[in-house]
Amino acid sequence: MTQTAHAEPLILDGVSLTCAQLVAAAHRAYPVALADDADLRIRQGRSVVEDIVSSGVKGYGITTGVGSQKEFAVAPEGMRDYNRRLARAHSTHMGGAVLPEHRVRAALIILANEFSLGLSGVSAPLVHLVVRQINTAEMPQVSSYGTVGAADLIPMAQIADWLQSQPEALARGIPGPKETLSLINTNAVTLATGADALIEAQAIMRLANLSLALSLEGFRGNLNAISAKVNQAHQRGGQASVSAHLRDLLQGSQLWQDGAARRIQDPLSFRCASQIHGALDELLERAIQVWNEELNSVTDNPIVDHDDRSVRSHGNMDSTRMTLAIDGLRQAFAKAADISGERLHKQQWTEFSGLPTGFSDPNSPLGGVQFLNLGHLAASLITSIKIWAAPSVLLSVGQIADGVEDTAGHALHSVADFERMLGALRLVFSIEIIVSIWAIQKRQLATESLGRGLQDIVARIAPELPIGREGLEVFSIEAIVDILRNIDGDIPAAR
Repeated sequence: MTQTAHAEPLILDGVSLTCAQLVAAAHRAYPVALADDADLRIRQGRSVVEDIVSSGVKGYGITTGVGSQKEFAVAPEGMRDYNRRLARAHSTHMGGAVLPEHRVRAALIILANEFSLGLSGVSAPLVHLVVRQINTAEMPQVSSYGTVGAADLIPMAQIADWLQSQPEALARGIPGPKETLSLINTNAVTLATGADALIEAQAIMRLANLSLALSLEGFRGNLNAISAKVNQAHQRGGQASVSAHLRDLLQGSQLWQDGAARRIQDPLSFRCASQIHGALDELLERAIQVWNEELNSVTDNPIVDHDDRSVRSHGNMDSTRMTLAIDGLRQAFAKAADISGERLHKQQWTEFSGLPTGFSDPNSPLGGVQFLNLGHLAASLITSIKIWAAPSVLLSVGQIADGVEDTAGHALHSVADFERMLGALRLVFSIEIIVSIWAIQKRQLATESLGRGLQDIVARIAPELPIGREGLEVFSIEAIVDILRNIDGDIPAAR
């Protein structure tokens, strides 16, 4: 692993980690460090576990087995062996996809952040081992599946087995009582995957607004729908934010002039877009809030109660809250994709756009985006997006572990479908942008007549379009997708 030189360490205090910080640290291999007061909390928590072990009191996963074996005691002399075998027994491999290295690192960062609160009862040497591995080690190969949304047991067990196999762990007597359970009873893989997806979703949200703004230019839409006056007539924060974003992109456009719009009222996919994107914007903000809170929550069961020197069993590993956040977001993005498809088709439809059908050459069988089947590509992608939008929260998990585990949140399944959607969404909005810039060229609109937030994008993409050269070579939109990905930082974000 090549660590970013001179990077300030990310301080893990158990209360302030965000998706943005996590993704940056994991992808760029930033170093991490524990907060100054974390060691004291960790040692205090560990002393409670040691007291339970020495007293012989029943403590779930400490002096007893786990799951359906929770009524069986673990002999004091066999606790290290039990914990070692627990990690290996839960690490079952079946081949197939593995997590990217940065995602394993992110899961370890989440784990160290959770342990820093001292509520898991793990030892300070284990927590310091986790931090050192984050900062110095190549990440292991870890399965990308094996969770139903009530702790990421199998992938986290593979991480635990890797940690416990380190020479330092063997020298320090790791794992001790409860330590394997604490390493595996966490949603760290789901949280790491979701954080990646949510940061990408913010970029896709900006791309969606950009594609809408360009459609309004290409269609010569009526901007009354996004005017400040219209947005004063409701209490929809997301809609107001999106409309302000669109007004920034369209600042200086000729469309603001009286009589510039072709219609007194546009089709709903144009006129209601700020309402739909606004609802999406609100759900995205809420999902990030949920994720940031979950990144700083302890899911390890049981937790240590420092006050009365006991442990308390709970169900904090349930991921229903996370699933609901992502389920709603997937449906909102699918709705945005649906109206994007409507807009890009309306622009090619003579009765709506006033341009030749499919932007074809006059009196010719050749030319235009219809000739290139861009509409078919978009329709196929939108169909997949709608399939991936189906909610996960109501899926049944059946009866696991002799019926002890009879419900689960399915958060990782929801996030996995969300990741699939995001790749398709980027393509759909890119196709809408291509169609819109094609329409702008067909209307022979001067670049300087467009919104100032759009002019550079149009100038960079227009030369990539095979206008007048359709069918002479196979057209690929990959270069345009890359342009849009690379200029994302130049697109003003919603306020």
